[in-house]
Amino acid sequence: MYKKAIFFFLWLTVAIQAFADGSFCENGFTYTIMKDNSSLSLTSYQAIPEVDYSQPLHIPASVTHDGNTYFAKQIGSKAFKDVTEVQSVVIDEGIEQIGHYAFDCCTNLKSISFPASVEDFGEELFGSCYNLVSVVVDAENESYDSRENSNAIIDSDNDELLVACSSTKIPSSVKSIGNNAFYHCNMIEQLVVPEGVERIGNDAFFGCSSLKSISLPESLIAIGSEVFVGCNSLTSIVIPKNVAKISEGNIFRACNNLTSVVVDSANPIYDSRSNCNGIVRKSDSALIATCRTTTISNDICIIDSYCFSGTVIHSLDIPRSVVKISGNAFEGCNEIDAIHVASDNPVYITPEGSNAILSRDGKTLLLGCRTTIIPEGIERIEDNAFTGRYSNLVLYIPETVRTIGSFACNGCNALCEVIIPSSVQSIGIYAFSGCANLAVAQILAPVNTIAYGTFSGCCRLSAVNLYEDIETIAGMHFRTAKA
Repeated sequence: MYKKAIFFFLWLTVAIQAFADGSFCENGFTYTIMKDNSSLSLTSYQAIPEVDYSQPLHIPASVTHDGNTYFAKQIGSKAFKDVTEVQSVVIDEGIEQIGHYAFDCCTNLKSISFPASVEDFGEELFGSCYNLVSVVVDAENESYDSRENSNAIIDSDNDELLVACSSTKIPSSVKSIGNNAFYHCNMIEQLVVPEGVERIGNDAFFGCSSLKSISLPESLIAIGSEVFVGCNSLTSIVIPKNVAKISEGNIFRACNNLTSVVVDSANPIYDSRSNCNGIVRKSDSALIATCRTTTISNDICIIDSYCFSGTVIHSLDIPRSVVKISGNAFEGCNEIDAIHVASDNPVYITPEGSNAILSRDGKTLLLGCRTTIIPEGIERIEDNAFTGRYSNLVLYIPETVRTIGSFACNGCNALCEVIIPSSVQSIGIYAFSGCANLAVAQILAPVNTIAYGTFSGCCRLSAVNLYEDIETIAGMHFRTAKA
């Protein structure tokens, strides 16, 4: 009797909570009642063992529950994420919105059709849908289409390809490729972007890990940020002559097999001078995008923001011509072992044996690597100086250091102990955040404030020695990383 009472209480609690949340389940679908009390948002789906998923799964536009009829208006974000049983989906007329990632990782999904009623599509709908070969928008839809059997979702008014799958063929009438359009279309090996396309949006080919070659048209004018991130099979690329804008950030991040980057010699805005295998902005001789074979030639003046981001490099040579290095230029370059600056560089130096880039006066350390030895006389460790790169177990900071910049040692997972000397007067935000193995922090410095997030994500931190007169410890200091 006691067990039955507990069971009834738990059932009642769940039922009350479901009612309070305005949610209910029907045939594996979970719905949330929207504010108008008559419309539904489909929030998730749980596969039912007895259902034959070789047949199309119909997503209904009307649902009867407890004697009330509701109208499903939207499929929520991630609603079918990881539902691997489903092979075919037919969405009924009446559903108006499809959320971001709605069918992400439906690895056995082969076909899907959308009704004329859909008014809004989210991004990244079909990531890692390896077997998806048929995407069809009803011909009566006034805003979207899948013209020329393209197996894509296209904005009809703007001729913009919004969502693709691995079998997508880009129609010649398309003028732009939207943000994240080919997100994790993992099975594409070759792709021709036809003449007429003028713009490729941010992250357009993000995670296309099998893409070996891509042909870009002469009509192309603008390339968004991080367009080819994670295209790990891509080996070469040519940037056409009419490209006039490439967004900030390394568009080739994590393209580990890319070895040839060439800008058409007729391009007036960008070049790949001296066969550097990178993209250089002509107006200020700034290196803006790179691959693992990129060389910093003697006519490069600026190493731009994030230009080496996520590129696997082991050594770094800075010629005399470089007069500006952005602090985040080498974000994610965690395997640098050796750094050298030309002795006649007017702005930077590398003291013998330091494997670091310092300001010419020797007082600021701008960039360190796995083997850096911080020289005596350093007064400031710059923002992002060691992000992810420092590989020693203990970080010894010279007594001359007064300032440790924001994110200075963020993500240095080899680091087990840090000793902050009494000379330090300020420590920037997130200076040691994400150091997963950091166990001991000795703060001998007379700092009045420990900045926000200094040790955030240091999940093994067990001993912190603080200055006795400390006044303020800002939030997220010792908050550990969540699983």
